[in-house]
Amino acid sequence: MRKVLGALAVLVLLAPAAGPGQKLPTYTESVGTEYVLLPVLVFDKKGRFVEGLEKKSFRARVEGVSVELDTFERDDNAPVSFAFLIDTSGSMKLASKLEYAKSAVRHIIGQRKPGDDFALFAFAEDEVRLVSDFSKDPAGILSALGGLEADGRTALFDAVAATPSKMLAGRNGKRAIILFTDGVDNASRLSAAEMAEILQQVSIPVYAIGMKNASFDRLTDEERSQLSVDNLRMLAASSGGKMFLPGGEEDLKPVAEKIGAEVRKQYLLGFTPSGQGEQKYRILAVTVLKSGTWDVRARRGYRGTAPVSAATH
Repeated sequence: MRKVLGALAVLVLLAPAAGPGQKLPTYTESVGTEYVLLPVLVFDKKGRFVEGLEKKSFRARVEGVSVELDTFERDDNAPVSFAFLIDTSGSMKLASKLEYAKSAVRHIIGQRKPGDDFALFAFAEDEVRLVSDFSKDPAGILSALGGLEADGRTALFDAVAATPSKMLAGRNGKRAIILFTDGVDNASRLSAAEMAEILQQVSIPVYAIGMKNASFDRLTDEERSQLSVDNLRMLAASSGGKMFLPGGEEDLKPVAEKIGAEVRKQYLLGFTPSGQGEQKYRILAVTVLKSGTWDVRARRGYRGTAPVSAATH
């Protein structure tokens, strides 16, 4: 896994914060000749994990052309790097949503396996704050959770866009960003469309947990639109993750268990771009070469040079 860890692409902020009348910041993930890592999950038509697949079971296509996969790993016991990203805006005070999020983090940490490491980030306004850096010892992050308080507005898209580069500090090949938010975004400078393009390039699955109120199911479509549920779904799907909408603490425990299980079931595929030609965003698709109906979850693209075609080998 050392090769993969040393070559992950980086998400960087290319412009300073925008003032009145200034152009919004732009983000890009540039891989050039760096390594493209593909965490992949495969489910059957009943939603069960498909295990025992081999490298030859997968095909990756970039812009419709098959590419040469030079990395394949599967190990349910491999350690995972978890980055918890918690919304601490004022709206998270309502219905104990922040406290429920803290409880879910504690539950995931309680299921840790040897080698797992964890980091905690909090966001509100236009700031993403590192609360506790990556560590295998959970004592620091568990202590820091108690000090989180809800205040300020929400810049959801800006926060998620700023996080993947920080995930490089995690030591493990299997990684996940677990986002806890009520879905409100009233301060981001990035639009939903800009955020979608960014997340399509990110190699780390984002699990978006929408902390909804008990009355969520009775909201009108207009009221729900203000909670940005579609945006949360987009954040998750673009990166190969998943969105959940738990109603309260009783729903969060099974959600936390499901996320932990999914991340450990990842197949890790990878390839090296050729380093030749234009650096641009390239559509990526992963399929399973096995008869049956499969649901394959993986990132949707990367920005960089063309890959080495499998046909050339």
